[in-house]
Amino acid sequence: MTIGEGLLAEFLTSGISVGCANFVTLPLDVLKVRLQTQAASFSSRAAAPGLFATALNIVRQEGFLALYSGLAPAISRGLFYGGARLGTYGPIKTALGGDKDHNSILRNILAGCLSGSFAAAATNPIDLIKTRLQARDSPFKTAASVVRHVVKDQGISGLWNGTTPSVIRAAALTATQCASYDLAKQWWMRQTGMNDNVGTHFGASMLTGLATTTITAPVDLVKTNMFVGGKRYTSVLHCASSIIKEDGPMGLLKGWTAQYIRLGPQTMVIFVVLEQLRRASGLQSL
Repeated sequence: MTIGEGLLAEFLTSGISVGCANFVTLPLDVLKVRLQTQAASFSSRAAAPGLFATALNIVRQEGFLALYSGLAPAISRGLFYGGARLGTYGPIKTALGGDKDHNSILRNILAGCLSGSFAAAATNPIDLIKTRLQARDSPFKTAASVVRHVVKDQGISGLWNGTTPSVIRAAALTATQCASYDLAKQWWMRQTGMNDNVGTHFGASMLTGLATTTITAPVDLVKTNMFVGGKRYTSVLHCASSIIKEDGPMGLLKGWTAQYIRLGPQTMVIFVVLEQLRRASGLQSL
């Protein structure tokens, strides 16, 4: 396999695996967005609708298909963002001078930061479109209507609104996800005596989902609110401080449960499918 063929295989296997995961977990992504952008108008945190109440409200008021809002951009983003994020992680990790038998945590983290940042910056408009379509009482029905509104209101650059938190989140997500998967996979095999098989991929990916959710939850919340808020927020710090002012410091973890319920299975689907696709394509196991 030539270098070009190898890079193409990395991109395609990663993009397909993330696209599959995005489709499976899209309803949970919609719930996450709704919980994160929920108005802070309730008299107490306990009064705010929770995960299941929010899901029931969506189905009752908007219909079941509302749980699949933003399907097209979600799949598109999965293919391109996932392909770039995970597809470039391996080559970057190799370029940084490591090999599979001598893992370096710092090298893996740096590779994840670089690949995640690149992917997020390149696909930010798709992520913004998806989030606006998923927001409660969204006036938009199609991706094209979102683009027209954003460009008219903020210019072409408006499609990259929220890029900073998006890049930070993607860097943290990829670094945590890939680096912790490497470690979790080795730990799982040592503790269970299992080989590098589907059972190992499942167990390691679920542990990875827990770690990535905890680390990325605050940044993901800021990113979502900047996507939906438009001109309301002038910077990442302004958005974060507004959330803290309205909901307190724990407000930065709003939607954590929905995010883990989504990110746990999503991480599992990504890595289980990716490992199988890599083997079928003649690529090394992660």
